[in-house]
Amino acid sequence: MRNLFLSFVGILFISASLNAQSYKTTYTFQKNTYGAAAVQVPYDDNVVTEAVKDYMTGKGYKDAHYKDFIIFRSVPLDNGSTGYSDAYFNITRKSRSEKDITIITLLPVKKDATLSLATEEDSSFVSKSVVFLDSMIHHIHHYSITQQIQVQQKALDKTSAKLISLKNDSGDIAKKIRNYESELAKNKIDQTKQTQLISSTATGDQDALAKAHKKMDKLMDNQADYEKKLRNYHADLDTNTKDRAAQQTLFERESQSLEALKQRHLTMTQ
Repeated sequence: MRNLFLSFVGILFISASLNAQSYKTTYTFQKNTYGAAAVQVPYDDNVVTEAVKDYMTGKGYKDAHYKDFIIFRSVPLDNGSTGYSDAYFNITRKSRSEKDITIITLLPVKKDATLSLATEEDSSFVSKSVVFLDSMIHHIHHYSITQQIQVQQKALDKTSAKLISLKNDSGDIAKKIRNYESELAKNKIDQTKQTQLISSTATGDQDALAKAHKKMDKLMDNQADYEKKLRNYHADLDTNTKDRAAQQTLFERESQSLEALKQRHLTMTQ
């Protein structure tokens, strides 16, 4: 029930973030303050960076880098616009404690100008930049959740493979235990027979007695070896059982996380 609740909360959260709108803000760079547009999204900054690049390169723009910015040049900020600007994106996590929340800031700069000086003309593009960021939001969500699904699926596959390996190991250990228990039972029967042989051997037949005792010693050594191996394999089986239980719990938790992500993705596409 708790996992279902968390999944429901996650869906509400992603639904709310889908409706989140960009806003006007300012950005300080090299002691200059620039008008900018910004939006907050609930994903890791590295994933968001790739999402922005994917969106812009899909539109035919090539990325360049300057300081903390990713730049796409000659971008029309609104449909049908005859004016172009260079789009300076700064993408960073909101804070150290909020690693999965990223702020995308867009600084519009006059085409082929530099960021060293702010102008009134630059500031006039801010409102268009807000609309431009809003047009990207759906793609960013779609790309980011898709990436999360892929990462979570890989994690689940890895966990599943380890769980299968542990189950196979459990079967192998159980087989070894059965084999050594069989060997130990046979050894005890052989010891009983050897004891009877020693008792029936004439006292004066020293060679026969020596051989009989030597064989008994070997049987007793084998018994100790079998018992030691059985203790070790039983310990291994206990450890394997605990590991399988932990891995099963992890598998179920990761399966639920993957399903929650798929539900988020479904909610986003509806």
